[in-house]
Amino acid sequence: MVPIVYHPRYNITAFGLERLHPFDGRKYGRIRDALIQRGLRRPNDFIRPAPARRYELAKVHTPDYLGSLWSSNVLAGILEVPAVRRLPWWLIDWRILGPMRLAAGGTIEACRLALEHGLAVNLGGGFHHAAADRGGGFCVYADIPIAARLLHDEGRLRTVLVVDLDAHQGNGVASIFRGWIWARILDVYEHNLFPLHKEPEDYPLPVPPGMTGSDYLEVVHAALPHVLDEVRPDLVVYNAGSDPFDGDPLTRLKLSANDLVDRDLLVVTEARDRGIPVAMVLSGGYSALSWKIHADAVEALLTRFDRA
Repeated sequence: MVPIVYHPRYNITAFGLERLHPFDGRKYGRIRDALIQRGLRRPNDFIRPAPARRYELAKVHTPDYLGSLWSSNVLAGILEVPAVRRLPWWLIDWRILGPMRLAAGGTIEACRLALEHGLAVNLGGGFHHAAADRGGGFCVYADIPIAARLLHDEGRLRTVLVVDLDAHQGNGVASIFRGWIWARILDVYEHNLFPLHKEPEDYPLPVPPGMTGSDYLEVVHAALPHVLDEVRPDLVVYNAGSDPFDGDPLTRLKLSANDLVDRDLLVVTEARDRGIPVAMVLSGGYSALSWKIHADAVEALLTRFDRA
């Protein structure tokens, strides 16, 4: 079966403060529960990751940045929740940073499992706004570059391609990859969204607000096979944000829930048809239906790729 990585502590709760941000910090558990209720997995089928360790974080992040995360003021800015300034650091670490380190460890684990099994899904991760020396956009740890760096240093992969279809540009990943000749990024994003400053990328595909699902899928279908054939990566890390959804409050793209299922099937199928392993992470999504969109997409992937 396709390995699915999940830990109950992925879910972010902070005595109601999490409701001050539009991101649903509990959606990971909802996805997991839906997969069980639909008969796709049993409770013990999910792989629990270890949290990303300090030395793993330091593969990408600067010492000054990691040290700055002791500051509640710094974290309030990264998380975009000013009330975090009033919380003691130990509580932030327990309720927010700890879950994020677990999700980053989940991305590392999913990448390892993808190399072994061809496809793996982390029901979290995708913190693509975190750079080496800064965080932002609710992203503290650069989980994708950390996983790529670890596997590259271990000799497990020579080239990696990130396919980022979150509605926002993956500026943190792009800034880190700029110094790595073995890492590439294909990024489809709504051009006038956060972040204001767009980082240079290998294959940037900015699209206008209001784009429909059929037009969006045509853009992806036209670009992805060419990029896969040109880069010929040893691993694709797929950042499958649900925020291109028509009902997302922070974006203006017009994809339906079914369009997003088709999108995820398209990306994974194109890579697997070429024998390229895929590690999928979930990234952003701010609609109340984000969890269901992801659950439907993962169900479609399991239906096609499970070999039980």
